[in-house]
Amino acid sequence: MASERSPNVYGGPPPQSDLRLVLLGRVGAGKSTVAKTILGRDNFRSEGGMCVKKQGEVAGRTVTVVDTPGWDTVKRTSTHIKKEIKNSVTLCPPGPNALLLVVPMGELLSSTDRKAIQYHVELLSVRAWKFTMVLFVSEAEEKCTSIEQNQLIDRAKSLLVKCGDRHHLLECGNSPSQIPELLKKIDAMVAENCEEFFIPQVYYELMETTMPREVTELRRMYEDREDRLKQKFKRELKEKEEELKKYKEEKPKEGLMKRTSSSQLLPPSMSTEKQDRSVMADNRNVDLQAVKQGYREETLSVVGHYVKPLIMIMTAVVGALMGAVAGAQHGTLGACIGIPIGIIMAVLVSYAVRGAATAARDIPITVKFEENESHRREEGADFFFDSPKSKGFDKDQ
Repeated sequence: MASERSPNVYGGPPPQSDLRLVLLGRVGAGKSTVAKTILGRDNFRSEGGMCVKKQGEVAGRTVTVVDTPGWDTVKRTSTHIKKEIKNSVTLCPPGPNALLLVVPMGELLSSTDRKAIQYHVELLSVRAWKFTMVLFVSEAEEKCTSIEQNQLIDRAKSLLVKCGDRHHLLECGNSPSQIPELLKKIDAMVAENCEEFFIPQVYYELMETTMPREVTELRRMYEDREDRLKQKFKRELKEKEEELKKYKEEKPKEGLMKRTSSSQLLPPSMSTEKQDRSVMADNRNVDLQAVKQGYREETLSVVGHYVKPLIMIMTAVVGALMGAVAGAQHGTLGACIGIPIGIIMAVLVSYAVRGAATAARDIPITVKFEENESHRREEGADFFFDSPKSKGFDKDQ
């Protein structure tokens, strides 16, 4: 197992932090092809059932790739292969930044395949999923449609859930411009893990045995608290999203600007309150008009009661004077006869004029009052004015 170094084949900025990768996958998954594509070299060869480590300059940084021997089913994997998989993470000390699980694009991923993947990844410990990314690979000449890609992602859903839905599609042998995008996703995963790297299980157990008991308990408490906080934040985020969704569903479909009247431009509560106030104001105006109409009719009734006799007397006097003047031409007897005739004619004319005036006045008043009464009954006014004298004038008064 040799360690080699190649020149920077992609160019780029000055060397940054080193990157350490371990490739995992079944037999024939294409791990060696992925290593060649990442490092940009063709002399990357696997060595049977042994791990192979290579280094190279990629995008201005040193990248170490460890290729592991492929596994078969859980029952058929030899003890030697299991041991090599466990030791692979110790070949790039202090530990790999990422574990790339290589899955061919044409893989059916049956339940047996998924169980074999989970078993062999967890040979490194359950903590390995935190640093794992699924790498779907295909040859450059084997173009996969988006539908086929979505189907493969759906079949690998259980694996993606374990590794935080981190995955990448890589066409091996194609333009090297894909590699910076892959490295960018790996850097994002490293940042998500707070710049931590995967500590091999053997070192992890060694630290647990050599660390003081207080430090070990403190570290466990910190990890438990971190898990609780993550669960709490996820739960609160889910609740906020549900509240926002519920608010959007309950929000009226018609916007406020589609309302036709000025009162409807207000929020629903203010608009309803203003409409109630408007109805109350209209009812008060109608009631006030009815009261004024009643007072007007009462006043006209009183005036008619006292003024009508005075008008009759004055009319009789004027008729008597006119009759006396007209009969004076025929002497004293003619003046005497003219007085009663003038009174009778004046009274008759007065009655005729008063009847016509009363009829002309009663028609609009009655019609207007009936309209106001009907309007108030339709609006359901709380206060309703109803006076016996509002039905019209009593002609006998």
